[in-house]
Amino acid sequence: MLRTLVAAASLTAILTTPATAQRKLTVISAGSEQALAAGKTVLSRPFGAQLVDRLAVVGSYPAGPTTYHLVRGDAAGACPSRFVVVATRAGTAPAISEPFGTCAGTARATARRGGFTVTMPATAAGGPTVRFAWQDGRMRLIDARPAGQGNGGAPGFGTRQASTCTAPTSADPAQQAAVLADFEDSYPDEFRRAATLRKIDIAPQELREMVAGLACLSRWPGAESAVPEAATPLFASKRHGPAAFEAIDQIARDPLSDVNLRAAVRAFGAEMLYRVDRREPL
Repeated sequence: MLRTLVAAASLTAILTTPATAQRKLTVISAGSEQALAAGKTVLSRPFGAQLVDRLAVVGSYPAGPTTYHLVRGDAAGACPSRFVVVATRAGTAPAISEPFGTCAGTARATARRGGFTVTMPATAAGGPTVRFAWQDGRMRLIDARPAGQGNGGAPGFGTRQASTCTAPTSADPAQQAAVLADFEDSYPDEFRRAATLRKIDIAPQELREMVAGLACLSRWPGAESAVPEAATPLFASKRHGPAAFEAIDQIARDPLSDVNLRAAVRAFGAEMLYRVDRREPL
């Protein structure tokens, strides 16, 4: 779920105004250490007591008046990489999160309406993906649980594996409407457009989990058309469509999958095949 940012022309950079300066974060030298600079504001030791050898701004992601900057700190030891997020907004002081992460050195960030999320492997050695979301100035772990020590003793997290689909009858109409509204707001814009789908990478485990979630949600009242419509660009894409249908087939044939999940996936797969067959691959 990558958001491609177009760099500004050099002339524009020279004529930077305060409104655009708040969207920039740079690494600077501060004595024997590195620090971060947001305009004229210097953020010393952004990782606090956690010592890091190198700082790197992974990317900057505008979301309305706020820009989120993902920063990686690298160090030797069992946990080679950690991250912080700096939120900048014109007219206010920068806000910086506490260090977070799984010790993995790679991460993918997504800014959307009203939110910012970061996805990364569950451990430094890889594994399924986990997500962190910006909430009240902190990056909170979502859709995952601490997993202690993974294979090889690597610290990290393990994703929750849904054993079945949550029945829509388990929620009242207001809750059902809230779930659908949350989907409409949080489903990444990058997955709704062919142009961005061509450019992003989706890990197999992440794709499988997403397909299962889409299939389950498509059975909820009001979501029967909204979810397949939102998912059509993904399944129609030349880059990710075959893998998405393969994930459908794997879940449907997996003897460890709950019978309700397999049924939902089969129905969702048939709907997506019908929709994709009616249009040219993107």
